[in-house]
Amino acid sequence: MNKISPAFPAFPASPTVASRSFRRVSKPFFCLALLLLLSIYLLPMRLLAEERIVVDLARYDVPISTGFSGAELLLFGASPGEGDILIKVSGPAQNYLVMRKQRFAGLWMSGERVRVLGAPAFFHVLSSGRNGDNWLSSFESSRMDFSIKDLYVDIVGADGQLGSSAERQQFRDAFVRSQRDLLLYGESRNSIERLGNNLFRANLSLPAGLPTGTYIVETFLVNEGKLLSAQSTPLFVRRSGSAALVFDFAERYSFLYGLCAVLLALAAGFLANRLFVWR
Repeated sequence: MNKISPAFPAFPASPTVASRSFRRVSKPFFCLALLLLLSIYLLPMRLLAEERIVVDLARYDVPISTGFSGAELLLFGASPGEGDILIKVSGPAQNYLVMRKQRFAGLWMSGERVRVLGAPAFFHVLSSGRNGDNWLSSFESSRMDFSIKDLYVDIVGADGQLGSSAERQQFRDAFVRSQRDLLLYGESRNSIERLGNNLFRANLSLPAGLPTGTYIVETFLVNEGKLLSAQSTPLFVRRSGSAALVFDFAERYSFLYGLCAVLLALAAGFLANRLFVWR
């Protein structure tokens, strides 16, 4: 009589062999997962111990079109507890011509002139000011070009000669005053808003006459006049739309651009004349 074996799957004869192989496979994965959890847990503690500041921008690119009337730049980040925050936005470097007004025969005319070399086209400083202004003054004294009064401006006479220090200071003050009037230079104390113990945010107004180029946003964490951490972030201001096309054409083909401007002016004058004749 033939025996029929039941249709059940065959199980290993020795369960201890399977359990040993499972332990050999799972042990490396368990160690790797443990190391990953430890690194995730210890990373914030390490960042706090190093007192590192983290900053980001809501936008890294500011397009300037024909109807550009200014923009708002939002800066936000996190700092490890104690300390005050300073943000400096500067750039790009440009050359300027500053002239002194002189009265001649009852008329105001341009007189002595100087050149300002390599001055930032935009310069703004924001600060939290949680501990007052004493810490800011001590920090500024150790870091030149951080505040407007300490900003280095290279002034040379129009003929390449340097005047007296008093005259250079007068032209420097006039240049800074002009930039302030155009909202290109400024300082805002207590303008960084703290959100709790670690988070912060700040708003910076960009004027309509904002020059194009690459800007640098520098953020500092300061405590009792000592620099604890710093971070630098680029900001790009560029022309867009039809204004960018016209500007690029004028820069690359200046002669053709001037010729086109003259031809357009002649055509506009001719059409205006014909309209008056027809009437």
